[in-house]
Amino acid sequence: MKRRHLLGSVAALALAPSPSRAQTYPDKPIRFVVPYAPGGATDTSARIAAEYLSSKFGQQVLVDNKPGGGTIIGTEIVAKARPDGSTILLAPAPVATNTSFGLKLPYDPVKDLAPVCSYVDMPLLLACNPNAPYKTMAELIAWAKTQSGPIPYASAGNASMPHLWGEQLRMETGIRLEHIGYKGSADALKDVLGGHVMLFSDTLLPSGLAVKDGRLRGLVVASAKRVPMLPDVPTVAEAGLPANLTGAVFFGVMAPGGTPEPVVATLNAAFNDLLRDPATAKKLVDLGFVLVGGSAADYGKRLLAETEKWRKVIKEANISPPA
Repeated sequence: MKRRHLLGSVAALALAPSPSRAQTYPDKPIRFVVPYAPGGATDTSARIAAEYLSSKFGQQVLVDNKPGGGTIIGTEIVAKARPDGSTILLAPAPVATNTSFGLKLPYDPVKDLAPVCSYVDMPLLLACNPNAPYKTMAELIAWAKTQSGPIPYASAGNASMPHLWGEQLRMETGIRLEHIGYKGSADALKDVLGGHVMLFSDTLLPSGLAVKDGRLRGLVVASAKRVPMLPDVPTVAEAGLPANLTGAVFFGVMAPGGTPEPVVATLNAAFNDLLRDPATAKKLVDLGFVLVGGSAADYGKRLLAETEKWRKVIKEANISPPA
């Protein structure tokens, strides 16, 4: 994404016309597209939001799962929907990283999508088998430098966020790592628990649960603050790693490009209220999410920053696009 285009699209929201319908929005049900299959923490986070928003708006917010194409199928549905706020997207990290990879997309991620709000982050986690010959990040780095070959690490698959972060970790620390991609976190976790691969780059779920119950050892959570699920696992700074190694699978909310500013503002305020609601916030935190929120402009700037960050990592590490 080019800076001038993304920031321009955010600024354009303020100049968009305000049709009379925006004064009564929402006046009909809202379709909340989730570009993943039902089940799992991501889908659950959308359903938690839908339940809160349905009550707040007095209109049904209906989760519509549209998996496939590396999230492109669901994203395209929203990008090409009527820009009136009746269709919105739970926007996952690939909204940015698909652009970082230079994929040819059936929509323009800047012109055809409007940032609404950052929603939640799922932090990344580096963990290891309890029998690994290191107990901390510092010990891993020191041990790796004594080895004649690279250290294998598992992830959910090629071009996944844990893979991208693992390659950034390799480049920033100078330790030799060798990526082993699996067909999902569950398969990778099984092999790490079995000792076939000792090191695991993953999201907080599912591997965080294995750390919590002692089946894995947490080395570092790629966040600025410790996470409630794993209060004893150090952050990036506490582990002595560079600050730019913070990382997460991040989720936001987007609407079709051209959605009127009052509608975007209404949605933004509702999602921020949702994140401040104690009962709703607890449900999300219990799933392992970090609450974010903020303005539409904040989210637009983050998308730009994440796109540029991962484009650099992808280029330097020569990572192939997702299949």
